[in-house]
Amino acid sequence: MIYVSAYINSEGSTKVEKNKLSFFKKIKISIFDFDGYQDLAAEKISKTIIYIVLLMLIFSIVISCIYVSQFYELINQAKNYINNNISEIKYEDYQMTVIPTNGEEVTEIDVNNIINSKIIINTQTTEEAKIQETIDKISKQNNGILFLKDRIIIKTELSTKLMEYSYKDISEEYNINKIDKQEIINILSGQTMYTFLVAFFIVMLIYMFIIYFSSILIDIFLLVILAYIVTRLAGLRLKYSAIYNIATYSLTLPVLLNIIYIVINRFTGFTIEYFQIMYTAIASIYIITSILMIKSDVIKKQYELNKIIEEQERVRQELKRKEEEQKEKEEQERRERERAKKKEKEKQKKEREEKKKNKGEGEIGETPEGGNA
Repeated sequence: MIYVSAYINSEGSTKVEKNKLSFFKKIKISIFDFDGYQDLAAEKISKTIIYIVLLMLIFSIVISCIYVSQFYELINQAKNYINNNISEIKYEDYQMTVIPTNGEEVTEIDVNNIINSKIIINTQTTEEAKIQETIDKISKQNNGILFLKDRIIIKTELSTKLMEYSYKDISEEYNINKIDKQEIINILSGQTMYTFLVAFFIVMLIYMFIIYFSSILIDIFLLVILAYIVTRLAGLRLKYSAIYNIATYSLTLPVLLNIIYIVINRFTGFTIEYFQIMYTAIASIYIITSILMIKSDVIKKQYELNKIIEEQERVRQELKRKEEEQKEKEEQERRERERAKKKEKEKQKKEREEKKKNKGEGEIGETPEGGNA
């Protein structure tokens, strides 16, 4: 088992702090640089959470803009239809009555250039069964609007729930008491409609962010399990924070591809049957590849570390050998000095003995009178 938690925390965190990765730099690394996942893995979890929040905010903004544009197109088509196919519209006392030129009680309008969208007008029916029938019909659409006598119901494919607004609430908010066909056309063309679109965008943005952020948290949880299994199989022991970071950043490309796919799908109708499988597969590939790259790098660094240790050991042995040689040389010099000292002492002793001997012989050869014997 290769333990890399210290490596990730020390070297990796130092490198990350020096580079101070920006949001867009992280996107680039997450998509194009598998080696860079070491830096991403060393980040604090708080920074990773901020990253995924920003990424999902961008995702939600783009998708909300798409739905608002489609809703705006739907409103424009409704305005044109009212202008050409509705003979009378009367709104008074929070009640609306719409009379088509063909005299039908319920009018259904298929919007051809918006995928699976429908407008239903049912303002003359008072029977609950018929009203419920039109509500059921609009709920089966991806996108649509239902006009009833006392309320308007909006359906989007983002949710199975219908968004319902009473005319009373709308009237009180926008101070509308009485209205006719021409005024409705003016409203659909004027500042009030743009204000409504802004409000609709904000509601959609909040709703989208909550839904998709909750969804991606589930994806991250599942990918964390996968990443943990892969690290164990690869013989690595990463910290849980590093595993979480890798799983989170592996979703960058799938999320961006999802944005592109939704944009293309909304405007062209092009669909990929197994896109969700591809979405998960891409993230899994990034996780497996990045973990194997981390393992390879750790093995390489361990090999380099072993080489350094071997070199240090060789230098240490060489220094030890030279130190021993120096000690041996110093010991030999000390012995030579001692021998030289000893010889000097012996020489001095010998000289003293010779002097003493010579002195003794001189004393024996002298007479008391000072003459020779």
